[in-house]
Amino acid sequence: MAERHRSKDGSKDSEKFTSDDGPVAQQGRDGGNLQRDVGTRDDAKRANEKPSGATRVTGQDKRNHGEDE
Repeated sequence: MAERHRSKDGSKDSEKFTSDDGPVAQQGRDGGNLQRDVGTRDDAKRANEKPSGATRVTGQDKRNHGEDE
């Protein structure tokens, strides 16, 4: 195991790289119609399929919501 060296000024380097924001929550249905529809499809997929895998945005989703592909 590598040796650990203490700082001579007493500061903690880990505090520079961590924050108290906590973990990022899953987006789910939040964020708009496209995200809501994909989130709804993902919930249904996870309820019916094991293992369910990833649910991705399709070109049809983008066309239905007026976004460029």
